Amino acid sequence: MKDNIRVAVVTGASSGIGRAIAEALVVHGYRVTLMARRSDRMEAVASSNAGATLVAPVDVRNEQKLIRAFEVSQEHWGRLDVLINAAGLAHESSLTDGSTDEWREMLEVNVLALAVASREALRRFDREKGGHIVHMSSMSGHRVTRRGAMYTATKFAVRSMAESLRCELRDSGNPTRVSCVSPGFVDTEFFETYFKGDQEKIQRVRTGQRILTPEDVAASVVHILEAPEHVEIHDVLMRSNEQLS
Repeated sequence: MKDNIRVAVVTGASSGIGRAIAEALVVHGYRVTLMARRSDRMEAVASSNAGATLVAPVDVRNEQKLIRAFEVSQEHWGRLDVLINAAGLAHESSLTDGSTDEWREMLEVNVLALAVASREALRRFDREKGGHIVHMSSMSGHRVTRRGAMYTATKFAVRSMAESLRCELRDSGNPTRVSCVSPGFVDTEFFETYFKGDQEKIQRVRTGQRILTPEDVAASVVHILEAPEHVEIHDVLMRSNEQLS
């Protein structure tokens, strides 16, 4: 592969923010490995971006399969330059009466899988040039929300891990950059899971104020990646100018 063509892995690439990021990266000349559970949706993305994408179906909670997906990507493209950790989910699950299974799922996807993916990407980045890791965080990683304590905790963890990783990389002389994007409300399937299909709550959020689109978030990711090599953008906080909190 030509040296001027960069390769990215995008987790959570089957829909929403992850899909929008993957499509934006293709437009900007990247080769992209799509990672998510729903292969049919990723195939739909790949069919309109022939030759520029690779579909690697995986449940990011399964460590061995996630590692294998990175191996498949490396075997196909021969390199890795960027990791976008866009896989994530949320449940409206309070600490007083929430479900342990829902807590565990959020921790496994939002925190543990992100850590595994970051480690595997670092193992494949060029040792001299490094790479770039972008975590999809959230405004919920910057303030506490009602009935979303565990989700909020996972996003605080994402911010903490980003800064801790940055410090580790500086200590070792690794030039890899680490960034976060922290959106407010974005019009994705997130609300279906968070509100457990309660259409009244979902529509209240979607119609009560203008909210971000996945493409808005993707544009910020592209901005981060296109910054000069000496510029490390740590966290972009973004929300609609109609969102109150």
